[in-house]
Amino acid sequence: MILKDNSTVKYLHAYKDGRIKQGLKIGCHLDNHFVFKRAEFNMVLGLDNVGKTNWLLWYLLCHAKLNGKKFIIWSGENRAGQLKRDLIQMWLGIKFKDIIKSKIEFYNQEISQYFKFIDNSKLYSHKELLNIFAEADVDGCVIDPYTGLNHDRRVGQFDRNYHFCNDVREFCNRTGKTIFVCMHPQTEAARRVYPADHLLNGHIQPPRKADCEGGQVFPNRVDNFVCVHRLISHADLWMLTELHVYKIKDKETGGTPTMLGDPLRFDYNGGLGFTLGGVNPLNV
Repeated sequence: MILKDNSTVKYLHAYKDGRIKQGLKIGCHLDNHFVFKRAEFNMVLGLDNVGKTNWLLWYLLCHAKLNGKKFIIWSGENRAGQLKRDLIQMWLGIKFKDIIKSKIEFYNQEISQYFKFIDNSKLYSHKELLNIFAEADVDGCVIDPYTGLNHDRRVGQFDRNYHFCNDVREFCNRTGKTIFVCMHPQTEAARRVYPADHLLNGHIQPPRKADCEGGQVFPNRVDNFVCVHRLISHADLWMLTELHVYKIKDKETGGTPTMLGDPLRFDYNGGLGFTLGGVNPLNV
């Protein structure tokens, strides 16, 4: 369908008047680089064991607690009970083992107002998950990880990845819901270390956009692309989670990439909610 000539006038006037709606913030320095936007496709890249799922849970929890957003999560690698335990722990800012036992069901229900989980005892295709997402009363959806999906092996990887991206893009446009997809990098990225003349020599470098399993297909199609990284064998920095913001498609509505080699560094805070510059929005 060809758009009518005047279909863009409303946007043009809104832009001229400074009325373009901004993405949702959470009240820390992260807001300068990454904000929550309706109907956008986000990719979270990271090696195994760097904490990308935990960081994403914290980020979504901030939007739940501060902005009332609701989410549905399919996690192929973590049980729902484990994820909800971590969410409750971060929500309260205390270790789960220190929670009064009689309050567990209360907090379970409190978190359940904002987070729903899909049974991971069976494998799903991405189309099946998108159908479940479409029916849920939520603002955002999580696929973690992409490699855990039940892919159609009769289709080549390149075409399969493009079909996935196109289907997710259409889903976001049609439903207005935002999607986060966690992605592992190719094997080569796990071998790439800082050179001998670097302060971090010998430690694994953060994966780059093109390191996605499947290559540049995903960075080409997503709206926003971030990488979660951690120097897991560094004596001093192993508890700091790096966030590299590689792509923000629409900077007018908020966000901008981080400078190369200058990521945002979050303190894991013992699993009680990440802090950035000493600030944890969940505790403000």
